[in-house]
Amino acid sequence: MSSTGFEPIAAVSLVDESHRQIKAQILSGELPAGEALKDSVLAQKMGISRSPVREALRLLEQTGLVQKATNRSYRVADISVDDLDELALLRLADEGLAVRIIVQRKIPLTPLRPYLDALQKPDAEYIELTEMDTAFHTAVVALAGLPRLSARYAGLTDQIRLMLMTSDRGGAMSQPTLWENHATLYEALERAVETGDPEPALREWERHVILPIEALKARK
Repeated sequence: MSSTGFEPIAAVSLVDESHRQIKAQILSGELPAGEALKDSVLAQKMGISRSPVREALRLLEQTGLVQKATNRSYRVADISVDDLDELALLRLADEGLAVRIIVQRKIPLTPLRPYLDALQKPDAEYIELTEMDTAFHTAVVALAGLPRLSARYAGLTDQIRLMLMTSDRGGAMSQPTLWENHATLYEALERAVETGDPEPALREWERHVILPIEALKARK
């Protein structure tokens, strides 16, 4: 310890970087659902010790991206379409609260425009589309200005993206359909802020979240 009483801080935490890399591999589909995640193997690939990898896996378990098997080893979570009913209810609760706060406080929607505009990117790959979809909804929740709500919501978005990566790729997750759907949400929220009535926007939000889930379930 230095004479100031503080310890030097590393530029990048090994746990944070391990978490980032494993999460990216899962959400890109490089590590598929059900894949075994051995801390020794992952640590060797990243050139670090097993300890930060174990901690990163524990954090990923908390957000639902990995699951602990009966033998205490980890594997990539296998989120089925049936799980979406619960995820949808939790998602609507968080996003709905954000919408109510935004309307109640008449918060300007300007910060959302870049996320909406990004959805117009031509020839975007499927992984990019899931990222942009998630980014828009995360920005809506963040706009409410409730840090704990944003932190809670982050765990849901990881699981939703994992489901999208392991489900049928098509339909609602195509461009320009994706942009049109989110433009409708933006316009509904814009009208709600102007009128002070969040209910029409909330009904639009419910359709946006529920209908694609029902379509996915119908294809299974």
